[in-house]
Amino acid sequence: MKKYLFLLAILLVGKTASHAQAAYDSKIDYQKTSINSAAIELAYSQDVSEDAIKDYMAKKGFKNSSSKGFIVFRGAKLDSSDSESRDLYFKIDKKKKEKDISVISLFSTKPNIDVLVKDSTDNGQTDKAKIFLNNLVPYIDAHNLEVQIGSQQEVLKKAQKKQNSLANEQADLEKKLRKIQADLDQNKIDQATQTQAMQNNVNQDADATKKANKKMGKLLDDQSSLQKKQRNTQQDLDDNKKDQDIQQKEVAKQQQILDVLISKRKS
Repeated sequence: MKKYLFLLAILLVGKTASHAQAAYDSKIDYQKTSINSAAIELAYSQDVSEDAIKDYMAKKGFKNSSSKGFIVFRGAKLDSSDSESRDLYFKIDKKKKEKDISVISLFSTKPNIDVLVKDSTDNGQTDKAKIFLNNLVPYIDAHNLEVQIGSQQEVLKKAQKKQNSLANEQADLEKKLRKIQADLDQNKIDQATQTQAMQNNVNQDADATKKANKKMGKLLDDQSSLQKKQRNTQQDLDDNKKDQDIQQKEVAKQQQILDVLISKRKS
């Protein structure tokens, strides 16, 4: 188990690092026009990257809109030291043949100016966009970690729910077993009573004897049926306890995975 968790921790830490690279110069199509942009590849799905960017900008007070397939934040800044604001255009695409890697592209324009207007995307802004994307990576990492923690909490919750269900099932089986045992005990008492009654009325007529034998036969059949139920219920109970042992280990494993994820949170 410890070896498994150690390997898991390496995997979680290494997932981003294995695809980490600095933002680079790129070009992106906007209404059939090629626009200079900055881009970066991250080992996260489109949804994670997009949600992280929206959350990051929202916390800075910027609402997102959409335009021609781009996510747009108007009146923002690529650099906090800039004296003028810009409109930021993000595009998040899935890298071809690699569904868990997203390509984030970014360019900016002067506020409220059509992208295709000449000089709307000033020279020199791409370098700032690359810095912006590089600085965004730790936030996306943290956002993805929270997504993983949330997902793992759901996995743990389901495992615990199954564990509780098995515990409840055990209680029901034990109750059922006690009821069967009580019925068997009563059946033995009824058989003894019927046997004594038959001995006391050994000279009874044929019909009475027939009825007494029939009643005893039924008691014996009931005993056989109850013993079968007892064996089956005991087997179900034994199987349940084995399942609980397995599930308890599963819950412990999922809890440890969650603990590993939570330990990666930066204070």
